[in-house]
Amino acid sequence: MSNPLNKDSKMECSRHGLRSPAFICKHLQHGEQVGFFEPEDAPEPDWPFKNAWCSECEAVAIEQGGWNDISEAFAQVMTICEGCFEEIRQRNV
Repeated sequence: MSNPLNKDSKMECSRHGLRSPAFICKHLQHGEQVGFFEPEDAPEPDWPFKNAWCSECEAVAIEQGGWNDISEAFAQVMTICEGCFEEIRQRNV
């Protein structure tokens, strides 16, 4: 995804086809039962993308008083498709 994101952005996934992007911490990509945290607030209309992070990232964010350069560096957020996001949710909740 080299173009700037907007609310209508899509990405091509080899498993799920053309889908909306979603964002996860690096620990969720191959993790199993590592926890699955999502924002409490509903997505913004102009930024409707799902995002999630693991228990370790939650602990670092709490320790840091929220998301900042340190907690974001620990999370190493990556882009995946919504279909992969749902599979990863199932493995980690």
